[in-house]
Order: sequence, then structure tokens, then C-alpha cells
Amino acid sequence: MTTGELKQAVKRHRSSAYLGIVAGILLIVGWFAYDMMQTPDTPQIGRAPAAEIVAYVGNARGYARLTQIEQEQFLDRWREFLINEGGEEELNDCLDGMDESDRKAFAAAILKHAKRSFIEDARRYARQSTPQEKNAYLREKLEHYQAQARFTKRVASSFRGEAPKNQDQLQQWVIEHTTAEERALGEPYLDALKRVREIVRKEQGAPAPAQPANS
Repeated sequence: MTTGELKQAVKRHRSSAYLGIVAGILLIVGWFAYDMMQTPDTPQIGRAPAAEIVAYVGNARGYARLTQIEQEQFLDRWREFLINEGGEEELNDCLDGMDESDRKAFAAAILKHAKRSFIEDARRYARQSTPQEKNAYLREKLEHYQAQARFTKRVASSFRGEAPKNQDQLQQWVIEHTTAEERALGEPYLDALKRVREIVRKEQGAPAPAQPANS
């Protein structure tokens, strides 16, 4: 091949390379544009209707894309709004009218977050170094879970079948749907929560919860 022929070949390949690069860039830009169009905006708590929030939570491109901290903050804002500002009737109507596929998506998102959050709480409990620190942490978390109980009950109305219907069932469900490593963290934490909950109940003079009747 002569020098001239070599230069012509390089020129042709260079043009093809440029075209390939441009095509690749266009594909990437197109994908990001499509992804942005398919990703819903985060609803504004207090302004967005319950149906929009429920749909966002169940959307794999919505709530699931938030970090764990952002998910916690979003649910905390929603919980506080429902408890303090009302909106529970609207939420109940929304949950009652959901089709089965949307119901399953919403329930799966809530349960996934609950599991991840509970196991993270168990990790923090395991890092407490003294009995006093462990006791203080457990009491703090019990107050936190109690504040969540009303919200959990409302949201759990959308669950079907064997899904948990209250805070205690939710925590037990987490333990039953974990890896061996997660259970090694979660079971001691759950047992400690039950033990301290009973102590707190006696301190407050509250009656023990009714046990379900044997079938």
C-alpha cells in the first residue's frame, strides 16, 4: 500500500470513527432523556393527592430510586401530615380503590423499606457497648415505633394475604424474610424490644395485650 493509499484509508476510518462516536453520544443522550421522562417528580406532601403519593411509592422509577435516608424522610413527612393534618379518609379511599397490581407494588415498596430500616436499627443496637446504652436505645426505638404504629395500620390496610397488619407483625415479618446474616442481627434485637416493651408496659401500669384465641 502506498503512502497515499494509506492516508486515504486512515481518513475513511477516521470518518467512520467520528460517526460512531456521534451515534453513541446521541444514544446516551436519548436514553437519559427517556429515563428523565419516565421518572416521576417527587410529590409534595400536603399538596399532592393521596393517589399520586401511593403511585409514586409503588413506582420502580420513583420512590425506589431515593436513597434510604431520603425514603425515610419522605415517609416521615407523609406520616406527620396524615396524623397532624388529616387526609386519612382520602388515603383509605385510595387504598380501597387500587387494582391488584398497583396494590402489590405499593405493598412491596413499603415492606422493602421496612425491612431495610429495621435491620439497620438492629445493626445500631448491636453497636451499643453497655447495657445502659442498649436499654436507652431500645426505649428510644420503642417510642419511635409507637409513633409509627398509626401510620403502619393505615398503610397496612392495602396489604393482602399473609402480609403484616400492625407494627409487631411487621417486625416479625422482617425476621421471617431475611438472610441468615440479617437474622443473626434481627432476632436478638427483636427479643430485646419485646423484653423492654413489657418492662415499659409494667412501668406505665398498662394491661398486657390480648392474646389471639387458639383455633
